[in-house]
Amino acid sequence: MLKSGSVIDALVLEANRGGVVVDVGLRGFVPLSQLVSIGAIDAQQHGVPEPMKGLVGKRLRVRVLEADPWRDRLILSEKAATQQLRRDRKARGTTELSEGDVLDGTVVGVTSYGLFIDVGVADGLVHRSEITWEKGVDPTSLHPLGAVVKVVVIGVDRERQRISLSIKRTGADPWERFVNELETGQTVDATVTRVMPYGAFARLAEGVEGLIHVTELGGERAADPAKSTHAGDVIRVQVLAIDRERRRLSLSARFTERT
Repeated sequence: MLKSGSVIDALVLEANRGGVVVDVGLRGFVPLSQLVSIGAIDAQQHGVPEPMKGLVGKRLRVRVLEADPWRDRLILSEKAATQQLRRDRKARGTTELSEGDVLDGTVVGVTSYGLFIDVGVADGLVHRSEITWEKGVDPTSLHPLGAVVKVVVIGVDRERQRISLSIKRTGADPWERFVNELETGQTVDATVTRVMPYGAFARLAEGVEGLIHVTELGGERAADPAKSTHAGDVIRVQVLAIDRERRRLSLSARFTERT
């Protein structure tokens, strides 16, 4: 088992402050540092911690780290087994999945750069830029741990065993749908989402924002946009320019002061 790196089931027989004793046909030991079934343990706590006691009678997936018959020493690791199982799943997933596959998945990890989604055969990453079409929000806050989401496979790197997923691409691109019906000179209602020294961003539809440059706010607003324009304000704007290639809208709110 040490040579093959195989993952095996082990019954937990007893627990102590240093780890747990398991049965794999022989008695072996899983050190606390190699356990992943329990959280952090208070080192100042006296006696055997309750989370350790709770493992007695349960089964763990482990790999052999050290097997020394001369010292009657068998050390195993749940952490190494978990890492191996994750690698095996990714290898299988990159073989079975293809770009364009639409799947249901569960959020199993939330990071600053995106969400990890379990799609059954493997875990994949939804980069933060692929979570939502909406602008001006923290995309990683939209789907908590355990949430069930629909994703589409947008990349499979079989060499590095990476699976890239998207949540937003399971629906139509609101930019294409909305902007195709928009014309220069048209006036529409918009909701201010962010106010910057150089102007304000306003949302015309879900996933569609435009910039009102400070020079297009008009009047006293040009000196300090934050004094008269605030996030959440609904204002009437005019479409000045549509840059379809760079997906940018230029807006103006100057005409509203004359109406």
